[in-house]
Amino acid sequence: MNALLTSEIRKVTTLKFWWALAIAPIVVGVFASVITSVIANQLGEFEEDLDISGGVASIGLYVAAGAAILFAGIFGAVNTGTEFRHQTITTSFLTARGRDGVIAAKLIVTALFGLGYGMVVLLASLICLLIFNERTVLLDGAFIGVVASCLLSVVLWSIIGAGLGLLLKSPTWAAVVLVAWLPFGEGLLSLILFGLGLGSVAVALPSNLTLPTMAATQLDDAGDLASWPWAPLGLALWAAILTGVGWFLARTRDID
Repeated sequence: MNALLTSEIRKVTTLKFWWALAIAPIVVGVFASVITSVIANQLGEFEEDLDISGGVASIGLYVAAGAAILFAGIFGAVNTGTEFRHQTITTSFLTARGRDGVIAAKLIVTALFGLGYGMVVLLASLICLLIFNERTVLLDGAFIGVVASCLLSVVLWSIIGAGLGLLLKSPTWAAVVLVAWLPFGEGLLSLILFGLGLGSVAVALPSNLTLPTMAATQLDDAGDLASWPWAPLGLALWAAILTGVGWFLARTRDID
């Protein structure tokens, strides 16, 4: 397994896409934290009267995490789907003892890079939050819990992206599905489901499980969102299902 992991890491690091995908979420996170910090400074005492948990400035942290989630998912899709598009997966399967080891190594490396994306993006966002926010940012247990939950969400979405790459055998289509689903597709479907009285189904969709997962227990009182620990468990279940189906197809279908 160590040899397979080393091989997968080298496959990623010898290409430019892994660091190119990190640029956009870092930029988004920095700008979001700076802008929300400036807004929070302008609100001043009025913000305190609103009793917003974490303050307006902390919204930038959630925006940064959202950007990291999207691009970590795209990374996962590209990392697993590229070898199918270029048919280099054939060599990987034939030179390894079995397909399972190759797929497992890809998923582990994807999760590690997803975690790295999340840590770098959130760190950049947090630094801006500390520099530009005039109010004291309490790095207490609740705040640390939110950061850890955001990292969990990023890792799970990187695995979801990897599952889509295995399932569709294409980095392009897997990335298109993620980009269409996360910002737009699920929101539209959720509106339709709520309109049909199927709100409980909408709440169980992956994007709708992501926000309460990121917020740890801060949104447990929100009526239309899942609470902890059901939100992260549900998101993990989506990751397991998509990855499991993709894994099964990758190990059973013919290779060229």
